[in-house]
Amino acid sequence: MGEPERVAAGMSHERVGAFVDAVFAIAMTLLVVEIDRPPAGLVEGDEPRLVMAARLWDFLGDNWGTWLAFLIAFLILWGVWREHHRTLDLVTRVSRRIMARHVPLLVVVVLLPYATGLIGESASNPLTVCLFAGAVAALLFAQAALLRAILRDQVLRPGTDVGAMRAQAATLMAVGVFWLFTAGLTWLVEGVPLLWLLSPVVGAISSRRFAARA
Repeated sequence: MGEPERVAAGMSHERVGAFVDAVFAIAMTLLVVEIDRPPAGLVEGDEPRLVMAARLWDFLGDNWGTWLAFLIAFLILWGVWREHHRTLDLVTRVSRRIMARHVPLLVVVVLLPYATGLIGESASNPLTVCLFAGAVAALLFAQAALLRAILRDQVLRPGTDVGAMRAQAATLMAVGVFWLFTAGLTWLVEGVPLLWLLSPVVGAISSRRFAARA
């Protein structure tokens, strides 16, 4: 039996994974903090109870874009975190390149709640929609870059399906391009946030196609 691979100080994937887990958890929690709350006068007053309920219902309906953005952002952060968690379980160590690729990934993760909050201010403003879609695209591109760095530095455990990881990186890029497309489209038409619901479909189709080529 050969000696286990020595890991340089500060390059253990366990500590990196623990830090990334904390950042994702905080960002996912902050998403709900950015959702607009109704003013106090809207939820309480001298009006009949049903009138107050109707006013609150109208407020929530007027902010449907915020709730949609929250749900999509939460699910995307969850998906990227799950992929990151699974990926780090497949590596033996973290290289300097891999460590560097974590910087843009985590920067976008912590900025996503802010982009979600901007949509809460105005879901009809094309710039807020564009910034949110651009942030999601950047997150997907950053995750794809991390996977490619792992493949390039050859730090995977023996027996890992390299083809599957290449296909996953390509899928992330494809879905990221879709989000960039919606970011540009929002300057031409309204209702672009509804297109984001197609993101899982785009991911599934891309995954099958790239997996077949792997």
